[in-house]
Amino acid sequence: MRLRYAVQPHQTEAVAAVVDAFAGQPHVAGPANAPLRIGADRLLANVRAVQSAHGLPVSATLLPSAGCPVNLDVEMETGTGKTYAYIKTIFELHQRYGWGKFVVVVPGIAIREGVERAFRQTAEHFMAAYGRKARFFTYRSRHLHRLESFASGPGINVMIINMQSFTGADRRRIHTERDDFQSRRPIDVLAGARPVLILDEPQRMEGGRTLGALASFRPTAILRYSATHRIARNLVHRLDAHDAHARGLVKRIAVHGVTAAESSAELLRRVQIREAVRAHLEQEERLRPYQVKVLSLFFIDAVVRYRDYARADGKGDYARIFEEEYLRATGSGNAADVHRGYFSVDRRTGRLADPEAPDDEDAFDLILRDRERLLSPDEPVRFLFSHSALREGWDNPNVFVICMLKRGDSTISRRQEVGRGLRLAVGADGERLTDPVLNELTVITPESYRDFVAGLQREFPRPPEVRDARLPRSRPAPDRTAHRLITLDSHALITACVAALDARLPAAPPRYTISTAAGSVTRAVTAGPTAHDLLGDLAATTGLTRRTLAAILTAISPAVFAGFAHDPRAFLTAAARVITAERQRVERPAG
Repeated sequence: MRLRYAVQPHQTEAVAAVVDAFAGQPHVAGPANAPLRIGADRLLANVRAVQSAHGLPVSATLLPSAGCPVNLDVEMETGTGKTYAYIKTIFELHQRYGWGKFVVVVPGIAIREGVERAFRQTAEHFMAAYGRKARFFTYRSRHLHRLESFASGPGINVMIINMQSFTGADRRRIHTERDDFQSRRPIDVLAGARPVLILDEPQRMEGGRTLGALASFRPTAILRYSATHRIARNLVHRLDAHDAHARGLVKRIAVHGVTAAESSAELLRRVQIREAVRAHLEQEERLRPYQVKVLSLFFIDAVVRYRDYARADGKGDYARIFEEEYLRATGSGNAADVHRGYFSVDRRTGRLADPEAPDDEDAFDLILRDRERLLSPDEPVRFLFSHSALREGWDNPNVFVICMLKRGDSTISRRQEVGRGLRLAVGADGERLTDPVLNELTVITPESYRDFVAGLQREFPRPPEVRDARLPRSRPAPDRTAHRLITLDSHALITACVAALDARLPAAPPRYTISTAAGSVTRAVTAGPTAHDLLGDLAATTGLTRRTLAAILTAISPAVFAGFAHDPRAFLTAAARVITAERQRVERPAG
């Protein structure tokens, strides 16, 4: 699948905010970026004008950083396309002012690979808009000849570089005279081009050593792009979480909080996986008319919980539980084909392994290489297990369910975890779906709904709205099922069925709790798999849609619903009998 790009107002606004800050700078093209010709007073006036126009705090003075007097902050919420925005900014700065040398600095492997992919995928899109392509490459110390082309080439030249290349163990290479580079230091060649630095996730580059190393590039200007700026400098654009959700630019969030005071940790994880599978299947049914491939992401804390090489079949506890719960929900025997683990690979053994660091290149190569293939309906994998250490750079537009199976990892914030699934979904043609009702991310978390939402509110200055996953959506997706010969008063039917089921079906002892904004729901826990598809079996016997049945079953008494886990066959038989009787009572002839 090839993703399609379109001009979007919120990205155009971010581009204009940066470009307008340099208004009055003459257009000068050359092998190096022309220095700023407008004075500090004019530059400050420009920045203030941009800030005032966007309702932002007005800078009293321009705050310098990394040896550069011009530092502009752009805040864009995760999933709104900040990479696209700064690539377009590069084209606009070249077109307006002649600047053609840019260095994109990233904090790790995942973002680096994502940025390189974005330049590659948007090349034709920007060619159509600007009549040129940007020459881009990733810095590697063994390929120094690329620096010559960068420094001397005409047009737009972009270098992507990890900050570790000039601050970590490899930093000596870029700062040392090299015999294979005509006795020059690579950093001097780069500094001679006076590049505009673009910092992707600058909050991870605020250390003294990093800021000192950035100064060695002698940047013409520094542009900082993040959803979570740690140090505020000169903010010229803000699209925060609240605005992004209000404008329908990212998925809405619905939360299932799962807690179990009496059950073991294994049973709690089983319930989480069960809820994730259920939510996934509901999303698939809801989005099937739109040809959307639904993906679910499980964050785990150790590879052994997914792939256990000490066992004969190599399956860890989570893989085993998943296959059992998938069989329970679908009755399908292909459970092993629909899930896959995305981890580092030990080069000596060829086995999956925990990443040695959040920037483990093997793990990210696999994940990022497969992003577009995972969107294809021909690819059976729909459930992805990955390490909780994979933060920025790991996302896919069609992740609709995130299940957090970690054991209290405080190093990864809720915002980072949720961000992996916020991007708007795409259909089979690569076009983004803009209907907010279709774009909803369900989060299965091992804490109460109240605690999870409180945590989000602590992390977001202006948090997005979070929906109770058990409440109906504000507008239902179009029902494209076959035409019906009868019309049902859905509200009356659901109400009647809920009352009848609560009155006539026996209750089973509760064992675990689903916590949402509407309150807590307690259900029974069973460890064994079942081949029954609850909604599918009831739909076949009652003639109602899965959506109507889901509304009925989520509204009945938790103790009654727990009967399904206690004795699925008896529950299905009794429930079908009650629902069919109530349907016959409520039905009225079509007008």
